[in-house]
Amino acid sequence: MTSLDELLRQHGGLTTVHVERWVARGLLRPSESGESWTFEQVDLARARLLAELHDDIGFDDDTVETVVSLVDQIHTLRGQLGLLARAIAEQPPATREAIAVALQRLHAR
Repeated sequence: MTSLDELLRQHGGLTTVHVERWVARGLLRPSESGESWTFEQVDLARARLLAELHDDIGFDDDTVETVVSLVDQIHTLRGQLGLLARAIAEQPPATREAIAVALQRLHAR
C-alpha cells in the first residue's frame, strides 16, 4: 500500500489536485485508512497513465476518462479471452480441431 504523499513523491508532476480530481471522477479508487488514502500498485500505474494522458498528451478530463474506460474494457476482454483459450485447451483434440476449422472458416469470410 502506498500513501498519497508517497504517490506524489514517486510521480514528480502529480499534485494533490490531480489525484483528488481523478478520485472524484472515479478514475482512481484508493482505500481509505482513517482520514488518508492508500493506493495499490495498480493505482500507481493508473496514476502514471492518467498523468501522461492529461499532462504529456494534453487530453482534457472527458477524453482521459474515455481512454481509461477503453483501456479497462480491453483489460477485461483480454482476461475473458484468456479464460476462453484455457477452456478450449481443456477440450478433447477433436473438439479443439473443430474449433480451429470453424475459426479459419469464419476468418476467411
